[in-house]
Amino acid sequence: MFESTLKTLGSLLCWCSILLATAAGAISFEEQDGNSVLEQRVRDFLEWEAQDLGRDIKVTPHSGSARLSNCHDPEPFLTNPEQRLYGRVSVGIRCESGQTRYLQADVSVLVDHVIVARDIEAGATIGAGDVELVEGRLEKLPRHALLELSEALGMSATRPLRTGALLQSHHLRKQRLVNRGSRVTVIAKGNGFSVRREAKALDNGSLGDAVRLNIADGGQLKAIVTGHGRLEVVF
Repeated sequence: MFESTLKTLGSLLCWCSILLATAAGAISFEEQDGNSVLEQRVRDFLEWEAQDLGRDIKVTPHSGSARLSNCHDPEPFLTNPEQRLYGRVSVGIRCESGQTRYLQADVSVLVDHVIVARDIEAGATIGAGDVELVEGRLEKLPRHALLELSEALGMSATRPLRTGALLQSHHLRKQRLVNRGSRVTVIAKGNGFSVRREAKALDNGSLGDAVRLNIADGGQLKAIVTGHGRLEVVF
């Protein structure tokens, strides 16, 4: 009788162990499946948000601290709409249960950026043959790296720049095209007319700057610098 009871208890314990193991496996599987959904939602969300920055966007979520039980429809959002969308990015996760968690992800973006194509002396004006575009990962570039050739062309070098150097905004300044007190040519344009006349500049100016001018009749006007000693007014 005693031996029979022990056998019965042993069988019950065995079945309980099997049931517990099965339940634990099911919970583990459900948790893993939920985290896969969460990570994929984050990838899709950040790839969409960063699509205008460049190409070949790669997102690696770090979701270990953001496990959400019973979260079958995670909704990612940016914790700070003004944050940059490359490098380490913070993401919030809303769940249908009302839970909110936060995680981080690494976002890598391939872009073109400007480098020096040949040695440039300090003070020289940057021309088309002085710079070129190469590929690089945006998150590894300095914050002030130039990404467009147009940002460099026509600018003046603030320091000697050597071939292959990565070009940054503080390496350049606008070239002065108009000097205060100098005589300049201003062209006034309107619907069906164009008038050219001489004037005296009252300000220094670089390309695109608005400069005050004294005209022959003693009046003043503002014009936009378009070249060396040349300005334009559009009516």
